Amino acid sequence: MAKAAAGKPAKKAMTKSAFVAELAEKAELSKKQVDAVLEGIVEIVQAQLKQKGGKFTLPGLARLSVTKKAAVKGGVEKTNPLNGQKYVTKDKPASVQVRMRPIKALKEALNQ
Repeated sequence: MAKAAAGKPAKKAMTKSAFVAELAEKAELSKKQVDAVLEGIVEIVQAQLKQKGGKFTLPGLARLSVTKKAAVKGGVEKTNPLNGQKYVTKDKPASVQVRMRPIKALKEALNQ
């Protein structure tokens, strides 16, 4: 992990409740309404990504896509480069990963 600059505490990521409160204030809605909207967004994103070739674009923010990783057979004997000990690799099961890539507008906004 990267260390924070000397003398400056690292900023913590915004919690869901803080995000809902700030969004409710900006949109002049109740926290329950904003929470319901967020739950709806999550459901829509999950449904879109579960479809074959799942892709979803969150307008103004990011593009999400699903990639499937194939299973990897283990049982190969290798040498640890740090201490020279031999070990046998383990099997890795197939998995599904979600990639999130920022869209151009977000990149440009952060680079200004």
